[in-house]
Amino acid sequence: MRFLTLIVSALLLNIPIVTDAQERPNAAYQTNQFNTSAIFRQDVCERQRQYDSGEITHLEEALKGLELRTVSIISPYFKLNNETGALDEEYPRLTAVLLDELARLGQFTWRNTYAVTTPPIADKSWTELLKWSVDTYDVSIDWWPKSLDRLSLGINFPGSWYDASIILVGKKNREKKTKFKFFSWLDPFRSEVWILILVTIVGSGLTYCALEKIDVKTDRGELQNKPIETIFLAGLAFTTQFDFNPRTHPARLFTFSLSFWAMLMSATYTANLASFLVIKHTPKNTINDLEGAVQSGMRLCIWGTTVVNEVLDEAFPSKKDNFIIKEREIEIFEGVSRGECDFAATTITSWETYKRDVKIDGVCDLEWVGRVFRGIHAGFGTKTDAGSRCTSLIKDVLELQLFKMREQGFIEEAWIEHHERTGTIDCGSQLSKKEGEQDTVQMSIDNMLGIFILHYGFSFFAIISALFYRRYGDDLKRFNDYLGTLRTKLPNTEDTGNQIELHAPEGSLSRSTLSCDMEKLPGAAMDDGLVDMVRSMGEQIDAMNTMQQKLAVMLKDPPKPDIVPSPSSTATNSFNNSKIVCLKDQ
Repeated sequence: MRFLTLIVSALLLNIPIVTDAQERPNAAYQTNQFNTSAIFRQDVCERQRQYDSGEITHLEEALKGLELRTVSIISPYFKLNNETGALDEEYPRLTAVLLDELARLGQFTWRNTYAVTTPPIADKSWTELLKWSVDTYDVSIDWWPKSLDRLSLGINFPGSWYDASIILVGKKNREKKTKFKFFSWLDPFRSEVWILILVTIVGSGLTYCALEKIDVKTDRGELQNKPIETIFLAGLAFTTQFDFNPRTHPARLFTFSLSFWAMLMSATYTANLASFLVIKHTPKNTINDLEGAVQSGMRLCIWGTTVVNEVLDEAFPSKKDNFIIKEREIEIFEGVSRGECDFAATTITSWETYKRDVKIDGVCDLEWVGRVFRGIHAGFGTKTDAGSRCTSLIKDVLELQLFKMREQGFIEEAWIEHHERTGTIDCGSQLSKKEGEQDTVQMSIDNMLGIFILHYGFSFFAIISALFYRRYGDDLKRFNDYLGTLRTKLPNTEDTGNQIELHAPEGSLSRSTLSCDMEKLPGAAMDDGLVDMVRSMGEQIDAMNTMQQKLAVMLKDPPKPDIVPSPSSTATNSFNNSKIVCLKDQ
C-alpha cells in the first residue's frame, strides 16, 4: 500500500522513480541529442542562499544529499556493459571512478540519475554538444577542453583532470641511440634463413659429390671421394667465387643452378645489409614542433570539430588544405601508422591513452614529436548560472573537491589504474621494437623460399639426368657416333660443280706423289679433317717404303717394288684413276 502511494505521489509531482540499486541510465532523464524542450537542471538557489547566509558553513557540504543529474558521453572513459546496459561492476571506467569519489567527498549521489549520449550527430560540433548538455543537465561528464570561445558561451569548467595540451605525434626517428653489435652483419637475414643457407651449402656440396659417384667424369678435379672439398667449394660459390669444373650436362645444370642461387642470395644480402648500415641512420623527419610541421606543408590528421581542430584552423587559416579531418580519434593515429598523414595533432592525455591500444597497427613506431603547441586543461562542464538555477554553485563544489583529489594524488592514481586496466600493449616490453633497433625488415623464409626451391628443383633434375646418362649414356654415344658416320659418308650431290680432284701419279705412291692443293681446299674441308687425313696417309706410305728399302739392304736383297702395288698391277691401275674429292667452300 505504501509502495502504491509512492508511485501515485511521484506521478502527481512528476518526480522520477529511482531505486538505490539503479546502475543503468535513468530513462526519466534520457532525451534526444540537441532537444531543447527538456531541461533536467536542478534549482539549487536555496542551497546557494543557505551557504551565503552561513547556514551551510563549508562549501564542500553545499551539495549534501543532492541527486546530481549528469549526462556522460560514451567514450573510452565511460562505457556501459554491452550485455546489461549498466555500469561495469568491476571497472566502470575513469570518469565513473572520479564521479564516485566526488560524490563521496561531497556527500551527494549520481548513479541513480545519470543519462548517456553519443558523440555529436552529423553537422554538429563538440562545442555545440557541450553547450546543449550543460543547458540540459547539471553536469556534462567528459573531458571538455577549456577555451575562450566556450567560456564566452557561458560554460564553466570545474577544475581539470585531463591534460588537453596540443602536441604532435609522428613516426619514431630511428637516428637516436645506436650501440655496438658484433653480429650486425647477420641482420639482413633472419636466423631461419641463415640456417637454410647453411643446409643448402652442405646439401649442394654432397649433391655434387653424388654426381661424381654416378659419373666419374662429372668434374675435372675428380671429387667423388672428397665431400669436404665439394662442401667447401659450394660455400665459396655462396660468396660468388666459383671453382667447380663440370664436364657433363647434369653437372653443368647443377652448377648453373648453384651459381644462380648464389648470385641472388648475394645480391639480396648486399642490398639489405646496405639498408641496415645506412638507411637506418637516416632521420625520417627533421620536424621539431607542430608549427614547423604546418609551415613545411606536412599533412596532419586531426579529430574533426574538436578544440584541436578549432585552434589549428584559427592559428593557420591558410594551411587548412594540409589538415586531414577524421571522424574518430583513433583514426588520426591509424592514419599516421599507414602513412596517410605525416603527423597527428592530438592532446597529451589522448596520446598517453591510445599509445597503449593494440588495435592501432604500428602504434609502437609512433612517438610524441617536439614541444607542446598550446597548453590546455580539460574536465567536466557546467552552465554559468548564478541566479536562475544557481548551477554555478555545483561548479564551485566540484572544483573544490577536484582540487583536493588532485592534491591527495587520487587523480594520478586513477589514471595509472585506468591505463593498467584498459591498456592492451606495452611498447616498452616489445622485443621487436627495442630502443635502437633498426627500421629495416629482415628477410624471412617467406621472402626467400622461392630462391631455395628453384635451386633444389634444378639439383633434383641434375641427379635424375646423371642417373639417366649412367644407364643410357653408352647407347646415346653409339647413336651419336652412328649419326656422325652417316654425315661423313653422305656425298654432297648439290655441289658437284665445286669439286676439286686429286690424282695419284703413276708409279709408286708416296707422300710426294699424294697431294692436294691446300690453297684450293675450302674451309669446310679443313673443318671436317679431310686435309689431315690425306697428309697422314702420305706419311704412312713413305714410312713403309723407306722401311722396305732398308730391310732389303740389310738382307743384301735387291730392292723390291714399293709395298704399294706398281702401276702395272690391277690395284695400282684402279688407284691411279681414282679421284679424291675435296669439297670446295661455297
